[in-house]
Amino acid sequence: MTETADAPGQVPPGDLLRDLHGFLSLEAPFLIRDLPPAEGEEALEAALVDRLAYRFRTGPKYADVKLYPGLSHQQAVARTQQSYELAIRGFFERRRIQASLAPAERRLMLRTMVLTRALDDHLKRAFDRKDVKWGEHPSPQKGFRSTGQEAVVGAALRLRRPPAYPAGPGYEGDYICPLIRDLGALLMFMPDPLHPILVQYGKDGTPVGGRDLHTGDFDHGVVPPAAPLAIGAQTMIGVAYACALRGEDRVCVTFIGEGGSSLGEWHEAINLAAVRRLNVVFVVENNQWALGTHVKEQSRVARFADKAIGYGIPGLTLFGNDPDQVAAGVSWAAERARLGAGPTLVELVSYRRSGHAHHDDDRFHGSAEAKIPGYELAAERAAWEAVDPLELYARRLEDEGVVPVRERERMEEEAAAQVAAAAEIAASAPWPEPAVYRAAVYPESRPAAAETGEAFTKRMAYDEAVRDALREAMAGDPAVLLLGEDVGGRYGGAFGVTRGLAKQFGADRCFNTPLAESAIVGCGVGAALAGMRPVVEIQFADFLAPGFNALVNNAAKLHWRYGRKVPLVVRLPYGGATGTGTPLLGGGPFHSQCPEMWFVRTPGWKVVAPATPRDAKGLLLAAIDEDCPVIFLEAKGLYGFFRTDLREEVPVGSEFRVPLGRATVRRAGDDLTIVTYGAMVWTATAAAEELAREGISAEIVDLRTLVPLDEETLSASVRKTNRVLLLHEDTRRGGMGGELAALLAEKLFFHLDAPLKRVTAPDTPVPYSPPLEHDFLPNAADVVAAARELVAE
Repeated sequence: MTETADAPGQVPPGDLLRDLHGFLSLEAPFLIRDLPPAEGEEALEAALVDRLAYRFRTGPKYADVKLYPGLSHQQAVARTQQSYELAIRGFFERRRIQASLAPAERRLMLRTMVLTRALDDHLKRAFDRKDVKWGEHPSPQKGFRSTGQEAVVGAALRLRRPPAYPAGPGYEGDYICPLIRDLGALLMFMPDPLHPILVQYGKDGTPVGGRDLHTGDFDHGVVPPAAPLAIGAQTMIGVAYACALRGEDRVCVTFIGEGGSSLGEWHEAINLAAVRRLNVVFVVENNQWALGTHVKEQSRVARFADKAIGYGIPGLTLFGNDPDQVAAGVSWAAERARLGAGPTLVELVSYRRSGHAHHDDDRFHGSAEAKIPGYELAAERAAWEAVDPLELYARRLEDEGVVPVRERERMEEEAAAQVAAAAEIAASAPWPEPAVYRAAVYPESRPAAAETGEAFTKRMAYDEAVRDALREAMAGDPAVLLLGEDVGGRYGGAFGVTRGLAKQFGADRCFNTPLAESAIVGCGVGAALAGMRPVVEIQFADFLAPGFNALVNNAAKLHWRYGRKVPLVVRLPYGGATGTGTPLLGGGPFHSQCPEMWFVRTPGWKVVAPATPRDAKGLLLAAIDEDCPVIFLEAKGLYGFFRTDLREEVPVGSEFRVPLGRATVRRAGDDLTIVTYGAMVWTATAAAEELAREGISAEIVDLRTLVPLDEETLSASVRKTNRVLLLHEDTRRGGMGGELAALLAEKLFFHLDAPLKRVTAPDTPVPYSPPLEHDFLPNAADVVAAARELVAE
């Protein structure tokens, strides 16, 4: 069930019967006539719950009749009754929370709202006057102001936050991921206005360091938001899962606008959080506008909280201009989560009283000078201006004797002085140095491990080696966890690679997720951010596309944006080649793609592509050790049930690692170098054997790691043979071969005795039918033909 508060400005606080009537008129109108004459909130609550039970009684005749296997009439009625009862009890619980707000808490909220308004006004003036410049270039200062939404401070009021929970690397409080417009919530966790001013100016002096305009600091409990809005929700479910796995009762609060709530990734995040009963509060700030799109064009529902029922969680709608109401609602949701009841969807209905950003004010309000009519609705503007949150709350606290007029004036004076002092510091703060942003893409690398661990070995297939690496990593570090579709339980993944791991390490460390790739990856990113070492499995690499936002716009950029490590591994069974031409896998266009270049060209990722069982284990263990995100490409055509012949001795029970960034020479030769990776190593090997029979000596360089690339080994081979054939299973256009060709032409042009050649798949999707797939995949005959031409030139 969803609930609502009364309409803006219509109901004075404290009027129990009127509030209750409004609540019931929306949520349970069938109980309005049953309003009992009981006196006192507790008696009224108990009487309503009793009347509810009476209304939902089921006759014995059909009680046990099955609607379908697993659900009887009585069970269906009980479910509905429970949701109504939760709504009724929630209404009274929130009233009690609101009544418990101390004068000091309410003064803090007003003070922070005053500071928020003062800071927003300053940033707007600085933008209009172009006060801040680098040379002749004004600072961009996007300026997504919170004017009209300052009451969001209430959402943070009773969360565990600094200074009660000291900021720093050992921070133990709750987390929020505010929108860029949620300045009030940010200031409740980080009260110094200098931080957001420095970030908006683009100056140095914060973890962001001029690289982004979104502000926050994980060590203060604030996860910086991102422009792809659903990233916040996805990250926070991962943070919440990490906390739950460590037995912590911390709460994560994530914010999104009514426009952003249309994003599918946001729905995936809520669904996963609901399934896992995570400590997350999802706040929807319905401020009527998503840039220039009005709320009526955004969704068919009358209230966004109505969507909660689709996830099996409670939802409530609050007047977002009332900080007392916001504080009570979010506090109620947070404490429910702490007690193990799972997520809540909280809708805050408010109004954006400025343009989308500073530059949009004239287009929103209209400008006679610029002859712009404005897209704001006049009647809507007038209605919401009458309930300005700052004025509304200040008057209430004045009327109640909590904040006299003179104290409010002092708050305004202090806020103005705080902002002025911070602005003066920010104006003289240094601009960031280019060398810093260039070096911030990856965290400092750990010392590379040697290829050790030969004392004990076991003969394994490729997929068995992957499983053994996961088993050793999970046994050696409780921070390592595995998530994905069908990876847990008795199934063990689409290819059985994770079979047995859930039984050995528990369903919390190896767990099934909903079928939702973006939520899976987003959860992994958040868990990594919070100190875990998650390994995400995507059933087929082709299915990764829905998770692209989390991978490219979040995981890849987090360290670069504000210096946080993201030790995440994403396992991708990819391609359709076995390296021998048989069997043909028949994967077709949605089960056999090669996605490596999506990530090779994305700064922030490392990309690994092993070709042997030994390397599969060693590279995966090394990837899990990394403090940055790693794409781990598993050539599924090399799995044991496709390549029964591909088994080798693999070190077990040791510190065995194959360091990232080191290629290996699989076969020595003098006449040409074949550069390849993954299943194509075996195609190259078959071709080299045929070439040897013709008297052509081919050297094979297995890159093993595409990012970072081992240029030293590559260069040594090219300087030796002076001819290069680039082989990969991916398509030609935009493939790794083109990147390698450019690199070799730039650095080794005068060591080449012939033009570079590429052997690749054609520029088409992967076909399904056997003769078409055979034609599509590069084979040994293709390599031999190209090598002959290359040597002859």
